[in-house]
Amino acid sequence: MTKITIKFLSLFLTIVLLGLATAGPLLAGVTVIFPPQNTVKGPRILLGDVANVAAETAKDQALADLIGAVDLGPSPSPGTDLILRRRQIEQKLTSSGAPVSDIRWLIPEEVTFTSDGQTTDNDSVRKIILDYLDRSEPYISGFYDLLNVTFSTPPALPPGTVEYRFSPQPSSNPAYLTGTIFFSVDGQDAGRLRVTAQVDLRVSAVVAVRDLPRGHVLSEMDLSQSQVPYAQAKGALTETEQALGQTLKTSVRTGAPIRDRDLIKTSMVKKGEVVTIIAQTGSLKITALGQAKQDGALGQTISVVNQDSKKTISAKVIGPSLVEVIF
Repeated sequence: MTKITIKFLSLFLTIVLLGLATAGPLLAGVTVIFPPQNTVKGPRILLGDVANVAAETAKDQALADLIGAVDLGPSPSPGTDLILRRRQIEQKLTSSGAPVSDIRWLIPEEVTFTSDGQTTDNDSVRKIILDYLDRSEPYISGFYDLLNVTFSTPPALPPGTVEYRFSPQPSSNPAYLTGTIFFSVDGQDAGRLRVTAQVDLRVSAVVAVRDLPRGHVLSEMDLSQSQVPYAQAKGALTETEQALGQTLKTSVRTGAPIRDRDLIKTSMVKKGEVVTIIAQTGSLKITALGQAKQDGALGQTISVVNQDSKKTISAKVIGPSLVEVIF
């Protein structure tokens, strides 16, 4: 037997013994009235929350409290109604151990229960995921589209101000996002939701504008910037200048990213060659002639002798016969 049933039986025996001792008839001192429409605030439907349970006298209050604690079942989901017929309610009361025959009841043929909780639908979950993507790398640096979102049964949230926190699961593939949404209502924990999302993430990369053969020396006419799927962009160059003048180790198809590993570093400056030295700070730009003391590929730092000052300086190769002073 349940604890409520034991309490009912104990209280019922006490009332019976008291009635026998006073030699008076046992009269019910509790009246229960069900309105046909009810709003449920919690996760369970407790009789005392949805019906008017009134004790005739102070000595009947204990019985009224026990009747009010009878559990009629789970609350309906937010946005939906639950209808119980009078026979179903009477069965639940009887199975709880309540002395049904000694209580005055007024129950409509049908009673409707409506939850006043808040719903967490697909649109709400998508917005939470999109808010996270808008604030997180690598999505900030790329272009993305949220393809689909799947999640477990959302928690029924009580009325109030809803706040959330999304905690992603670490992953090496940002195209698939898994994590947990933690909800709070008015500062109190209100449940969690497991979420999986598929993201079409694209990032900027240097790609070939046409089929390029092995051994080809790259020029501006061969290359462009494009958005490519994140999974294909690993190791891809992000600026066309990084590829100019370099030689391909392998052939590259139209639209394919150009990767550093695909390139042979071609010398843009030869040892002994006269080069143009650029020195720039803010809006001030100064040029001078120098002589390279070593070969240099794009992006490499080499030693250069300034022809005017005869001083040796360090400069970065930024183009054919062109170097920039490193400050």
